[in-house]
Amino acid sequence: MALPIGTILDGKFKIVQILGEGGMGTVYKVEQVGTTPPYYYAVKELLISPNTSEEDRKAAIERFNKEIALLRGLKHPRIAALMLPFQDRGNYYFAMEFVPGRSLEKILENSNGPLPEEQTVKWMIQVCEALSYIHSRNPPIILRDLKPGNIMITPDNEVQLIDFGIARRFDPNKRTNTENLGTISYASPEHLGSITSPGQRRTAQNPGKLVQTDARSDIYSLGATMYHLLTNYEPDPIQTPAPGSILAKNPRLHTVKAGNKNLCPVEQVIIKAMQQAPEQRFQSAEAMRVALQHCLPNSVAPTTIQIPALSPAATILVANRPGVGLVCPKCGLQNRPGAKFCQRDGQPLVQGVAVAPPQVRVPPARSSIQARPVQPIRPRPIQARPVQSIQARPAQPIQARPVQPIQARPVSAPATVNDGSAAYRLGLQNLANKNYVEAVNQFKLVLQQRGPYYDVLYNLGRAYRQYGQSTKETDKRLFSENLKFAAERFEEATRYKADALDAYFQLGMCYRDLSLYAQATNAFKQAQSLAPQDSAIYYQLGLLAMEQGNYRDAEAYFLDGLRINPDHALILIAIGRLYIDTKQTSSAISTLRQATQRDPALWEGWYELGRAHMKAREWKMALSALEEARKAGPHAPEIYSAMATCYLKMNKKVEARHMVHETLQRDPKNAEALRLQKQL
Repeated sequence: MALPIGTILDGKFKIVQILGEGGMGTVYKVEQVGTTPPYYYAVKELLISPNTSEEDRKAAIERFNKEIALLRGLKHPRIAALMLPFQDRGNYYFAMEFVPGRSLEKILENSNGPLPEEQTVKWMIQVCEALSYIHSRNPPIILRDLKPGNIMITPDNEVQLIDFGIARRFDPNKRTNTENLGTISYASPEHLGSITSPGQRRTAQNPGKLVQTDARSDIYSLGATMYHLLTNYEPDPIQTPAPGSILAKNPRLHTVKAGNKNLCPVEQVIIKAMQQAPEQRFQSAEAMRVALQHCLPNSVAPTTIQIPALSPAATILVANRPGVGLVCPKCGLQNRPGAKFCQRDGQPLVQGVAVAPPQVRVPPARSSIQARPVQPIRPRPIQARPVQSIQARPAQPIQARPVQPIQARPVSAPATVNDGSAAYRLGLQNLANKNYVEAVNQFKLVLQQRGPYYDVLYNLGRAYRQYGQSTKETDKRLFSENLKFAAERFEEATRYKADALDAYFQLGMCYRDLSLYAQATNAFKQAQSLAPQDSAIYYQLGLLAMEQGNYRDAEAYFLDGLRINPDHALILIAIGRLYIDTKQTSSAISTLRQATQRDPALWEGWYELGRAHMKAREWKMALSALEEARKAGPHAPEIYSAMATCYLKMNKKVEARHMVHETLQRDPKNAEALRLQKQL
């Protein structure tokens, strides 16, 4: 039974309209209490009857939680975004983006006939875009209940998919689905768990070949949806329409002359999508989108579709999205799939590893997030020749000094004891093993044996820089000296290679660590000229601008980086932090929600989202985000001090004291925790 209008859920959502009801619960339109102008969400409820068996109750809760888990990782303009799961009155809920408009089911009911062909095709093209996105997740997500009722059309004529209640992640190791749910009129044969041969009935004696739903199952459902929209007849369950049958139900559909026959392109698309055998359908949503594009007026593309286009021997299983490597937590580089260490920075590539944030100096409103503490390495000091402090110089292109060309030795010549190759290999091994002192010594030995060249200078710079980074928290002098040595080596390396992208990038990182902003900007600009589509460079330029208080420039750099890589979670977090510091709270919340959906394992995203809600004085929502941050980064003291502040604002002093204690255990000098301790 639906809750009354005006009911307050979770202390912040006021029910203003019932959007839909079903056997398992209700979907409400709610208004967030205390927002001006009003801000609306859709809240989905899982209502479990007291008479429900324990087994059914667990299954319903598991299915509800799976829907939440699926939605957490999705961010696409044609998919309503998850905002917040919660419990109230013993029931389960989650809030998500409210999509204004009407479902295609309602539009069809009000039309009293088939929908216009061209508009329907345009809508279905948009559905294909959303399907391509979820099918390209890793593992792919299969919607399994695509139908007119689950496709919303906004006032701007844009499509939104709204129900992922029975969606599942594709598992290539399974022979069939654990559950076979869905609306039968739009369900593919494999929704039933098996496929029978053409002309055969499914019986206990002839159960058919076991199969599971995959991306092509959603293709079938999309074809069945189109059938309904363009004929105003529900499709016969598990039946492929006969050629000419769709045109007979809607003679106004566009046809073309092919020889002595009139063919209907959109009918051909539907029939191909609804083939019984998955291998005879379109093999991807993108392939169907292209075919639909050809059905639009003035299309110069072919107007006939081969049915079926593939033989049963040409089965193509769901293709995963081409592998995408992790982003380096230090420099922001998108690495190759499977890489364990950043190609450019040498940092470990671990999902959710801590990010080194900018140290904003203007304005000094708060201290920045501190990077994860590094255990100090205490080998003997690196012996390097004394150097003068690096002087800041105008940001102009670095001039290459004339050098004698390096004479390559013949490939066929055997390696000699003094050719430097053994020392170079040892240097790389020690660098990978974080034995920076020995790495420096080996790379210096190579320079003595072979003279300077790009690779050894670049890796010597890396060894100095990483050693310096490892001493940042324990010895500021060693940190500064080694960063200066590193910068010299990278500067020298740029003179030996025309396309010294990585050396310029590392040089910029060194200068940024030394707070030499003009030189850092110059180095990153040199890198940008060599790789204008490298989003990591825009990330670094944005951090540099932000650290100097140039928020407008920082935002422009970050947005340029997102245009190149919209899924760059570190850039989204940086923009969110910028919006917090410039008091653009609503923009900060929206951007940081995107960041947490791109990479839920990055604790910084949840932490900054919590801070944004704190700025908006939304203490419960802040705590919810900070709790996610604590799960992802239990080592970070600032999470606990922020939670302590929230509890104190809510007058929960016991919880606040506990969080202060947790903070000081991790950082006995935490200023915010010490301040709160005095208040408590």
